[in-house]
Amino acid sequence: MIELVKLEKSDIDEFTEMAIQSFEEDKIKYGDYPPLIDIEHRTLRFIHQGYTYKILKDGNLIGGTVIFDDQKGHYTLGAIFIHPSYQNQGNGQQIMRLIEEKYPDAKSWFLDTPYLSFRNHHFYEKMGYKKTGEEIPDKESDFKLFLYEKIM
Repeated sequence: MIELVKLEKSDIDEFTEMAIQSFEEDKIKYGDYPPLIDIEHRTLRFIHQGYTYKILKDGNLIGGTVIFDDQKGHYTLGAIFIHPSYQNQGNGQQIMRLIEEKYPDAKSWFLDTPYLSFRNHHFYEKMGYKKTGEEIPDKESDFKLFLYEKIM
């Protein structure tokens, strides 16, 4: 059984290590971790600014998510990660449904994902998200994010 459980202070170290392991492929592909990860200090940014949940499967930590709420019914999936050993097993679909069910007042959901993350693009589109644009966070780089939205 998969569940979302509010992150507790005592979980932060394990949660951080799980995030670093989960985003290692992005580090290899793009040369850096996503903005969530402050690898120099081995900490995670933003987790205290949103709703942060551990993702558990049968009681074991398999990933996490940070969700931001604009208080007007629009939510942003600021980060979501699943440890590589739990990917491609259907867990992502269950997790996305749990997240959306947790916020029944949502009018829309927003997220971004790297431009070369084709598996992510396919997954989010399968879950009902539509690509709405692209963003270049650092004008000195070729790196792009694809922006997605899901209207509820």
